[in-house]
Amino acid sequence: MRDAEIENDIRAMMTPIWKVAGLDPTAIQIMIVQDGTLNAFVAGGQRIFINTGLLMRTERPNQLIGVLAHETGHIAGGHLARAQEEMEKLSTLQILEALLGAGAMAGSAIGGGGVGRPAPADAGGGIAPGSLLSYLKYTQTQESSADQAAMTFLERTHQSCKGAIEFLKILQREERMAIGRRDPYLSTHPLTPERIEAFEQAAARSPYTNTPDPPQYLEMHHRMVAKLMGFLAPTTALQHFSEADRSVPARYARAIALYRTGALGSALLTIDGLLKEHPNDPYFHEVRGQMLFDNGRINEAVPSYRRAVQLLPATGIIKVDFARILIESNNPDNAREAIRNLELAATQGESGNFELWRLEAAAYSRLNNPGMTSLARAEMAVLRGNRAEAQAHAAAAEHALPRGTPAWQRAQDLKAYIDSRPRKR
Repeated sequence: MRDAEIENDIRAMMTPIWKVAGLDPTAIQIMIVQDGTLNAFVAGGQRIFINTGLLMRTERPNQLIGVLAHETGHIAGGHLARAQEEMEKLSTLQILEALLGAGAMAGSAIGGGGVGRPAPADAGGGIAPGSLLSYLKYTQTQESSADQAAMTFLERTHQSCKGAIEFLKILQREERMAIGRRDPYLSTHPLTPERIEAFEQAAARSPYTNTPDPPQYLEMHHRMVAKLMGFLAPTTALQHFSEADRSVPARYARAIALYRTGALGSALLTIDGLLKEHPNDPYFHEVRGQMLFDNGRINEAVPSYRRAVQLLPATGIIKVDFARILIESNNPDNAREAIRNLELAATQGESGNFELWRLEAAAYSRLNNPGMTSLARAEMAVLRGNRAEAQAHAAAAEHALPRGTPAWQRAQDLKAYIDSRPRKR
């Protein structure tokens, strides 16, 4: 799932960690997975995947930062690439044994990176060969390394290890209560007394152990959890956040939950109350626009989204959402505005967003511009991995677009890129 507020807030909290880890914060992608189970991992280079269940179970920002500092340790340590190299040393039979053993064992490895620890030597009724034992030892080393890295990152950013300890204990309680089931996080991040002890020792040495959460982080975290609860568990949110609670997160959760349960009038009254107090909060404007759009009031949603985009000029995903509404309004002028927003969004980290190119193709089609429509469809086909379709659309765009223009050159570049990719066997 995509949400500008949650992604931006996580990015704000984690940027100090990423910088001391020697990473480029703009190169890291935050992927929110709509899943109620506890899980977080890294995969596909510098992508951090975080389940909504984990976000909602964290009790304060320092806990979330501790979890993601561990995942950052995997990225900074190059663990994904090295794990792949180690896996390639194993035979197919050994890999199958490892995977089947990991699913059957009572406990497994801590680490993100999507690399769980396979079964120990006597799991699954077999004896693991030497190369498999070597792989098991390697993954255990990775996890310990990621923990040590997290401790270092927290220390260098003057943050406490207490949040990591608190969340490990939450997970430990989950593990003890799990009878016949296991959360994905517990399958890939085994909890051991040694791991908790290591963080406690780091906390005992650190001068920052009692450093409190910054007020701005607390506000971000409260709103993040309230927003997720409003969207994903609206009935629970209405029970949890009473009308007597006048805090911003509580009213935010209630506004969203009311809209999600069909009480649009009450939802709009609540979000409008928040906007009266906080007229320059982009996310309140965005949610108001979403409420209206989802209830068929498209033209009323446009000003809310336009204001959100104005207040968040560097956030591409809101521009993509705004473009969708502009296109749905069936107004040629709005289609042109949609294209301008999509072109900006493509330069703000959304060029790999399939929906962006789908919307751009739709907008250009409505403006009767076949060349740019074909170009956008070529981008869509490239993202889908459909070589033949991408070649056909790129060729059509090249033929229809004025020679020498940037769009014509992009069609040329796409054709060259497609031709350079290895064909699937």
